Amino acid sequence: MEIEPLNLQQILAAAHAQVAAALWLSAGMLCATATILCSAAGWRKAALAWGFLYSGTLCFVHNGHAQILGPVGCAAAAVGWFWPVKNRSS
Repeated sequence: MEIEPLNLQQILAAAHAQVAAALWLSAGMLCATATILCSAAGWRKAALAWGFLYSGTLCFVHNGHAQILGPVGCAAAAVGWFWPVKNRSS
């Protein structure tokens, strides 16, 4: 059984897209875990930076939800970075 070059090219392109999405999602999960750990430790700026990186990884996953949530998450993390923190000693 011989595979036609065009079919092989389509199969390899599909496999490449799936592997790329899996790698971006894996990187995103590492960033999300770091966000949770920094939030638990009370490190606000670090948590926001990791959250920004997590949202950034979603921008590279080619599906509708990720391409909407990625930029929105980046915007929310950027706003949170510059949002003033109330004085906790009061």
